[in-house]
Amino acid sequence: MRRLCVVLPLLAAGILLGGVPALAEPPFSVPEQVTDRAGVLGDDDVARVEDAVDRLRSEEDLQLFVVYVDSFDGSSGVDWADETAARSGLGGNDVLFAVAVEDRRYGYSADEAFPLSAAELDELIARDVEPELSDDDWAGAAVALADGLGDSGGSGAGTTALLVAGGLAVVGGGAYLVTRSRRRRGQRATPQGPPDPHAGTPTEQLQGQASTALLDLDEAVQSSALDLDFARLQYGEEAVAGFAEALAQARAELARAFALRQQLDDEVPEDEPARRRMLAEILALTGSADARLDAQAEEFARLRDLERTAPQVLDALAPRIAQLRDRLPAEEQRLRGLGERYAEAALAPVADNVAEARARLAAAEQEIAEARADLAAGQPGAAVTDVRAAEDAVAQSATLLDAVGRLGADLEAAAGRVAAARAETEKDLAEARALLGSGDRSGLGSQVARAEAALATADAALTPPDGGRPDPLAALRGLEEADVALEEALRAARDAQDRARRAAASLDQALPAARSSVAAAGDFISTRRGAVGPEARTRLAEAQRRLDAAVAQGPGDPVGALREAQQADALARQALDAARADVGAWGSGGPFAGPGGFAGGSAGRSGVDLGSLVLGGILFGGGGGSGARGGYRSGGFGGGGRRSGGGRSSGGGRRGGGGRF
Repeated sequence: MRRLCVVLPLLAAGILLGGVPALAEPPFSVPEQVTDRAGVLGDDDVARVEDAVDRLRSEEDLQLFVVYVDSFDGSSGVDWADETAARSGLGGNDVLFAVAVEDRRYGYSADEAFPLSAAELDELIARDVEPELSDDDWAGAAVALADGLGDSGGSGAGTTALLVAGGLAVVGGGAYLVTRSRRRRGQRATPQGPPDPHAGTPTEQLQGQASTALLDLDEAVQSSALDLDFARLQYGEEAVAGFAEALAQARAELARAFALRQQLDDEVPEDEPARRRMLAEILALTGSADARLDAQAEEFARLRDLERTAPQVLDALAPRIAQLRDRLPAEEQRLRGLGERYAEAALAPVADNVAEARARLAAAEQEIAEARADLAAGQPGAAVTDVRAAEDAVAQSATLLDAVGRLGADLEAAAGRVAAARAETEKDLAEARALLGSGDRSGLGSQVARAEAALATADAALTPPDGGRPDPLAALRGLEEADVALEEALRAARDAQDRARRAAASLDQALPAARSSVAAAGDFISTRRGAVGPEARTRLAEAQRRLDAAVAQGPGDPVGALREAQQADALARQALDAARADVGAWGSGGPFAGPGGFAGGSAGRSGVDLGSLVLGGILFGGGGGSGARGGYRSGGFGGGGRRSGGGRSSGGGRRGGGGRF
């Protein structure tokens, strides 16, 4: 959703006093409607603001989110608010107001269709909010804004889209808030927005273009990251700084595009105009990121100059392949050992990793042989494709083998945490049962039953009733589910400090599980990306954002961080399931089967497993009549096929205003 962004600039000189520098805050996911990271609100202040935003929600169907931070991280107010709005994913009738206390700045960002004009919005803030900010009455400013928006709601604010964002929850924001606000949005007609840049293209066709653009850009970003890693090894960090910056920006645009795709995929349907706007933004973001990478490709090619340096690069790859080959027996033994200790389901993400690594190493050796033949024949340009394919195959082989050890370590660590986590869950369950027995907690019974069922699931994962092997990570997830139910059951009986303490304890077990799930899904998808479609990649991108949000929020907001970690874990497991389904379909000639019909691992080119190459998304070269030389992997620093579709977003439809306090 394109959003209107308004942020009022820094007060003139003399505002910042000497002393300890303000703590900069990058954009982050806001878990509650009132978030105070600047420490300017007391308990009574929080209660006043919460009462005001509750009234706004109940009377006008608008949600106001208020955020206080020390500083906007050195960014201009516009940039800071624009970034948080772009990453937020909140609905059209959600409002967020952000204040950087030490910067003396505040910001908001509103949807283009908001019924009040920019002048009316500015007047409301200048008249009611700025005086409170100038007096450092932080709670009074938020209450004044909530009341002012409520007074204006009768003119139609409750039936149109509004978003104000300046320090707000993005892609990893609370699922409940996002879902609820977007559900309300889906019940209304979409206001007239800017002209459709893809008018005349059927929506289903537009969706197909957006999915293809996402796949192509994700592939280009991953390929560019690999190219950058090898260039960094050759030339050092300083030589590749510009390319690293371009890649980071492209990744940010890709993340935003995946966030939009996640919104389109969730359970709340958008109406047709909203779908088209979001698809158009995906194409704009992917087009912009693609152009950013393309702009660096020629200079990057000059830096590496593989036509000249190919012999040295090939010489450096040979010992790496030998080292990885030496690891194969040990990793096979490790995998067998893990299979004797843990359930088959627990090891599913890495079950085929050693075999896949062996196939890729064979492919790498074949690519090296063909590259040397090209060089001997005086065809250095032909050798470049083989060199890059060999580098990719070697990197994927290392990832596949490393994943076996990492999952083993995660399972062992989880097994060590289960007993203490279960004891804590039993303690909370006993407390909840006691409250239930007192008869004064309505609705408590269903939460206790939910917790008991989750605890039983955890016990079954740890000690399967059929005598099978345990899955400690699954057991921890069951305990987390029980903890969620018990937290809801006991919320009324616990104060905020106690809830935060318990959430912090639960976060200690939720974060490792989420990290393990995200890593497992990421390794699986990155090494089989030729077969994996947009759904799995979208879920993985969302899971990574949620995990990042959980880590960032953990110290200051353990309750919100716990929710993010649990969402990250669930999304990562969805990503892995979808990716495994894609790979299974690919092996049967399904929709993501590789070019040339290499589904199922067909052999060719001196026995190299071409199916494994395509499965890994590797750009393979060389002769041998494979019919697929070059171009399978698109774009990126290393060149390859070009992508199409998706012009840049013009950023139109935004209106601005300004003020100081």
